[in-house]
Amino acid sequence: MPPHTHPYSEVVTVISGNIGTSHGETLEKKGELLKPGSLWVYPAKHPHFAWTGNEEGILQVQFVGPGGIDYINPADDPRKK
Repeated sequence: MPPHTHPYSEVVTVISGNIGTSHGETLEKKGELLKPGSLWVYPAKHPHFAWTGNEEGILQVQFVGPGGIDYINPADDPRKK
């Protein structure tokens, strides 16, 4: 998931697979992958990104709406392709 922000804070839980996540405006895959049961919290409008290992990952994302996503690089937005 390329770097992006949301207008809300979010709580994310790894349901299956292994997921990496970090914050910032540039995707840098460093750090350990999180295992099922792990969770993280990002505040509203905080740039962040995520990636998977060699298998798919399933996440549960909790937030209080309205929803929304803004990509740091507009070219990464799949809605505009």
